[in-house]
Formats: sequence, structure tokens, C-alpha cells
Amino acid sequence: MKYNIKQPSLLMLFALFFVAFCFIACDDQDNEKQEWTGQLTPDALYQTSWRGTGHCGAWSLKDRGIGIQFVDTQKGKVIWEDYDEFDITYTIEGSYITFNDIAFQLAGAPWVIKSYTKNHITLIQNEASPDKDKIATIELDRVD
Repeated sequence: MKYNIKQPSLLMLFALFFVAFCFIACDDQDNEKQEWTGQLTPDALYQTSWRGTGHCGAWSLKDRGIGIQFVDTQKGKVIWEDYDEFDITYTIEGSYITFNDIAFQLAGAPWVIKSYTKNHITLIQNEASPDKDKIATIELDRVD
């Protein structure tokens, strides 16, 4: 009986390449990002600093740099681009973060915490507004 050795060898080679491709396609960064995704709490913000950009069509400067330092679980400091630093207080309830009324463009309606990972926060305000210019977003990256 004569065996066709080429066909099983090709199948084994294909299977080997497929398995190797599957291992290469796995990325630890994806797992790390998912691992840290969760609910934002005051304890998670305790003594952390964040830098990013705020955007709102209704603001005089539609895209504005922002830095936030959370000093403890209720207080922090904010620096908006072209403004002096000022102190803030904040509270987190579920998926909302609210800043005190002297927090410049952070004040007013609560901000929805759209996403949170160890290194990134996305906040949005007035998301349901029919006037798209009044929807404000802030994208923050953690500064180590």
C-alpha cells in the first residue's frame, strides 16, 4: 500500500501555522486594559494626576487642555489651558461625577463616566441634549 505522504504533511504544517498564528494574535495589552476596566471610585482617584482635553462646541475655545489632580477622595486641583489653578471638590455616585460650582466648565450638570481604565477616563456632560454643541466631553490620561 502506497501512502501519499505529502497530504498529511501539508495538513500538519497548516495546523502548526494556524496554532502559531493564534498565539501571536494574543495580546497582553488587551487583557490588561480589560482587567482594569471597572467602576470609578474616589479611592481609585486618590492622589492621582490626569491630563487631557475637554471639548464642547458651546465653549469659547472648543478644545481646551485640562489637568486634574485628585488630592484625596473629595478634593482636587484643576488647571484649564490659559487659566490659573483652582481647588475643587467632587463626589462620585454610581456612574456620575459631580464637581463643585466653582469648578469653571466642570460645574453644572453631573458628568457621566463613559469609560474608566487604570490609565484613561472619558467623561461626558449633556449627552442627551438635542443641541450637539452643548455636549461636552473630557478625555483624560493618567500621568505617572
